[in-house]
Amino acid sequence: MSNEHKFLITYGLHNFVTHAKSAEKHIFTICGLESQKLIKHAESLITGRYGDTARIQVA
Repeated sequence: MSNEHKFLITYGLHNFVTHAKSAEKHIFTICGLESQKLIKHAESLITGRYGDTARIQVA
């Protein structure tokens, strides 16, 4: 299990956020069907952990 997957599980994001890695960027895709509050919370956690190495998209 990757560190990214452990991160998603630890913070309960694994049900609506997926992770992929492209070159040096971590790509996190958040399910757009979730509430805006939950999306913002996930974005905040991901940015806090991965900073500029993360690309966050809502689909």
